[in-house]
Parts: sequence; C-alpha cells; structure tokens
Amino acid sequence: MTFESMAQNDLNKLTVIIVGLGIAGLSVAIECHGKGHNVMVFEKYEELKQMEGDGISIGSNGARVTAKWGDGAFHKLIRPLEFQTNRAKVFDYTGYCYGTFELHGYNEGHGYTVNRGALVYAMHQYAQSIGIPIALGSEVTKYWETEDEAGIEVDGRRISADCVVCAEGIHSHGRLSITGQQMNLQETDYAASRGYLDAQVAARNPSLSWILSEEESRSEDCIYGWLGPGVHFGITTKKKDNELFWYCSHKAASTAPQNDDETMNQILQCMNGWEVRDQLEAVIKGVMSGRFISEKLAIRTPLTTWLSPRRRMIVVGDAAHAALPSSGQGGTQAIEDAATLAIALDLAGKKNVPLALSVTEKIRYQRAQIVQQGGLAVLQFVMNHVDFDALRQDPTMVKPPHPAWILDHDCQDYALKEFSKVAEAVRNGQEYVPCNIPSDGQYRMEYDSK
Repeated sequence: MTFESMAQNDLNKLTVIIVGLGIAGLSVAIECHGKGHNVMVFEKYEELKQMEGDGISIGSNGARVTAKWGDGAFHKLIRPLEFQTNRAKVFDYTGYCYGTFELHGYNEGHGYTVNRGALVYAMHQYAQSIGIPIALGSEVTKYWETEDEAGIEVDGRRISADCVVCAEGIHSHGRLSITGQQMNLQETDYAASRGYLDAQVAARNPSLSWILSEEESRSEDCIYGWLGPGVHFGITTKKKDNELFWYCSHKAASTAPQNDDETMNQILQCMNGWEVRDQLEAVIKGVMSGRFISEKLAIRTPLTTWLSPRRRMIVVGDAAHAALPSSGQGGTQAIEDAATLAIALDLAGKKNVPLALSVTEKIRYQRAQIVQQGGLAVLQFVMNHVDFDALRQDPTMVKPPHPAWILDHDCQDYALKEFSKVAEAVRNGQEYVPCNIPSDGQYRMEYDSK
C-alpha cells in the first residue's frame, strides 16, 4: 500500500512525511506511528550500513522513551549491541589514577552506548517490523506547503501530507527551504577523533594487551579516561564483541592533515611529554581499516525558528539544534523532539497541525539550545580549565557532569501536562516560560541526577 493510499483510507488520521533516516527521523516515525498517525519516511541513501560511524550514548531521558517501544521489544533488540558500561576510571597524563566513578544517566538500565550505525540499523529494523513504510534511495528535491497541507517532491512525484518533518541531520538541505535559515559555524580550536579496534587482535599485541588485562576489563565493559593539557582521551571496552572504541578531543592542526596517519601523528604530538604516551600510541594507531573518524569541532548558532512560515513543516534533531559531542545529548535530544512532536500532534488533532508544531517548538527550543551551550561548557572546562593539583586534592571534580534537569526529565509526561498551557500561549501570542530548563536559562556543571 502506498503512502497516498494509506492517507486516503482514513481521512481522519494525521499524515506525516519524515525526511531522513537517522535517529531523529526514525524516532519521529516510531513515535507518530505509535499514536496512530500515518507516517512515511524518505531517505536519499539506497542502503544502511549495519556498523558505521562512531559510538553514541543515549541518556536516561531518551532511553525512557525508547524503552516503551514494543513494550520493551526494541531494548531487547539493541541489548547485544550495547557497550555495557557502568563506570569510568580516570587518570591524568602522568598515569595518576583519580579513581573510578559511576556513569549516572548512561549506565546499564538507565541509558546505553552503542555504535551509531548499529543503533540506526536497529531502529530501521524495528520500524519495518511494526509496518512503517520507508523509501530508500528517495532524494527530496523540494519542500512545499499551503494553508491546508505540506509536502515534498521525490523523483518527480508530488506527495502531500498534513505536515512534513525534516530530520536530515547537520548538513540538511531542507532546513533552508523550511526555515529560510542555515546554521552559522564558529570553529573552535579543537578537533574530535574516534577509532575502533578489534580486541582479539589487540590481545595478541603486547603494546595493546595492557588495556584488556585491567581488572575491570576482565569482569565488565569499562571506560578509561586520561586528562592532559589541551587533550582528553578515552577508551571504552566491549567484551562480548571483542571491540574497543576510543575518543579524543585535542587541539586542531593549524594545517589540515592530508590523511589518517597525519591526523593520528598530530594527536600524538599533542601528547608529547605524557608519561603514558607510548601506551596510548598503540591504541591510537591500532584502529581497524575504515573505522577512524576525525573532524574539527564547530559551534552551530541556534536557528531563530524550527518552523516554516505556515507552520506545517518543522526541522528536528541535528538539523535544528546540532550540539558538540561533549554534550553527550545529541541523539537523546532528537528522541525528545520526536516524543514531544508525536504527543502534540495527537492532542492538537488533524485540524490544528500548525498549533501542534508551534507547541513542539515552544516546549523544545530553549531546552535544546541550553544543551548546546552545555556541550561547549564541558569542552572548554576539560580542555582549558583543568587544575591538576586541585584534582589530586579533590578527585571527585573529574566526575562526568549529570544534571538532573537533563537526565531525570520525562519529556512525554512534560508534554502531556504542559500542552494546554503552551497551546493557549501560542493562540494568544503570549510568551511561554518552560519548566524543563534551569530557572535562569544557563547551563552549569551539575552532578545531581538520580
């Protein structure tokens, strides 16, 4: 059955077009399908790769949503894919150990860490299993809207729906068509590099086997982190799949490296003088072919709106509010977008789609923007403001921040409770002051989540 015929079969059902088959787009599709809306997903790429990209963590505020998919069926599906990490062991560049700390909000039973490509692939599998139509190899060439409907053009076909959700990611083409804006980039002085290793190969390499002989690695997956001047390096182990994943924030090269080897050597130059440099060099250079990524970190200025002029189209996820990896919330905030939008559409109904999209933006906009601030705050703290003498006096200062307002938040409960209040503010042209953010609208390094 085509999307058009699905829409015609039940004229009372909302029809939603979703563009983009990433975490944001698939979450919107699954959440809207769960509310009984007719959805159709369009993706320009012809196939998905099961293992692609780097690792991604979904915090408890996002896992709270995905745990409900299929009454837990989705979480059973991704369980074998997870890095089952509950704690992090942190060192400085001399090898001094500050201690082992709980990973609040991302630990087993609360959140999860997986390969990004594997998560998207699993979401795609689940979406197909519940009957969501997905068109691969379908590049959208135009977005349009009227007072009564919105739609896209794909392969010369004009397809209409009640609303369009653009979830194309950071490099979205639809963002400009929908909002009239693009994100301005302000480059930082830093880069982020990530790599995967085969743990079985590492175990046979005397230069690498040390990481697998650590007591924690023998009993469970674990994260190891090293702090040094202008560098943050971390390793995550995954026992059951014999895999290691490493991540490094470091000073960006003044001249762009020409290949992976140059990038790795530039990372190692940032570690000159580290007593643990030789140990980490083997990890950095031990990456599997095709499993290394490096990019300069840039701040993306917030859009002034996520909506189209007639409010029948909206951008979500990274297309709307891309955050630095140091926020730890990129994928999670996309899931919050999806859950909020599905509830708003359900409560507003087919005749009030522009209201639903406006309510979604009001609920989500400031929260997502402050999380963006948080990514920069964490990066600047780790890279510029580490007092190593003070850390030895109070090692708890190296704990990963876990703000309650982020990780303990229930976005679905909030949307249900706040919908009427926000809808009234939209109808009357009044300001809405959200309660899902700090009272002063500022991000802080907080450690108060459950």
